[in-house]
Amino acid sequence: MLGKRIREERKKRNIKLSEMADKVDLSSSYLSQVERGIINPSLSALSKISKVLQVPIYEFLKDEEENVILIKKDKRVKLELPDTNIIYEFLTPTKLFNGKPNLEIIYMKLNPHGWSSETENSHLADECIFVIEGEIIGYLGSAEYRILEGDSLYIKENTTHRFYNPSESVALFLSCISPPRY
Repeated sequence: MLGKRIREERKKRNIKLSEMADKVDLSSSYLSQVERGIINPSLSALSKISKVLQVPIYEFLKDEEENVILIKKDKRVKLELPDTNIIYEFLTPTKLFNGKPNLEIIYMKLNPHGWSSETENSHLADECIFVIEGEIIGYLGSAEYRILEGDSLYIKENTTHRFYNPSESVALFLSCISPPRY
């Protein structure tokens, strides 16, 4: 289903598979396998694809009714890709009143000794991380921050960052992003 949606969006924009491959710096055969549902893309690959297609990642993952302001725990939009160490659950609506909200709050679960992403990422949004349970290490450029339960870390837009869970337990934390990234 994910691959099918990616193919639909690519074709809607009249982008050839080889053009897309060049733009996202992935091979045509890899993208073809993704579109045919043979493999699932990594989170970083999906992020690149969504940027090129100018479609938020959540659009590929789940249908959601517009104008939802109450999100029940079991109805959250969830981003969970195979072979990753992190699960994202969106606490704020991804669509709202024929647009998108101005704030995005994501509940994240990071596996023990796992990284939030393969490489450092940056985005055009400010972000604040709040650790609910466990601990994570935030890498912001060349700086390293140990964030314990109850601590928060503010990340200014365009700052490269990623997170690591150094413990034996799952780390639970919130990410508040404005304007929304996904």
